[in-house]
Amino acid sequence: MKRLRKARFVWVYPIAVWLFATANTSEPSMRFGLLVVVLGEALRLWANGYVGHVKVNVTQHPDRPKIGQLITAGPYAYVRNPLYVGTFIIGLGFCIAVQNILLALTALVCFAVFYRVKAAREHVTLLKECGDAYATYQRAVPAWRPRWRPYEHRRGQWGWQGIVASKELKTVAWLGVALLALYFREELWQERELFGAKHWLKHSLLAALLLALIISDGTFELIHRFRRRPSAQPS
Repeated sequence: MKRLRKARFVWVYPIAVWLFATANTSEPSMRFGLLVVVLGEALRLWANGYVGHVKVNVTQHPDRPKIGQLITAGPYAYVRNPLYVGTFIIGLGFCIAVQNILLALTALVCFAVFYRVKAAREHVTLLKECGDAYATYQRAVPAWRPRWRPYEHRRGQWGWQGIVASKELKTVAWLGVALLALYFREELWQERELFGAKHWLKHSLLAALLLALIISDGTFELIHRFRRRPSAQPS
């Protein structure tokens, strides 16, 4: 039951279903939406490279602290919640792609309610664990609106281990799946067929990419589980 209370079950998945059911995409909206989605995901990759490997999933390790260390470098030098800002930008990109104002307003309200509460809880945790260092950082760096100049006391280093630990490559794969699904939906709606002579090669290649992205999700999960397996102890 606790799993069903997570954001993706409470509002992300229902809004995703709404998005696909009412999508009104066009070539310009898809291109602009794709650009915005890529920008949002680039921000998330940038941020996870710094924090993905230095924070602990509190649901799996309740006896350990949730935050491993205070990171103030990279995107964290400009805004305190770059992962959430990136998620917002991705959602905005999809709303642009499907041209649905009501959907965009609903998603904005859900985002504001859920992530403000989550960010407030993380603020309390960080203040408790990092004390004055976080208090100083919190006063200097805005939570949601990026500052123009980077924070002076930057700490942290980007690394691929953060991307792997955060499973962000799975997010990249499923964003690709969602965008391709929207594209195929629009093509089917307009052309009434996907693999006609006009676009047979293009759509075949895109369908192969779609299948590869779905398969890659399972591959990323297997790699992640393998890396987390404890090493065998010598007898």
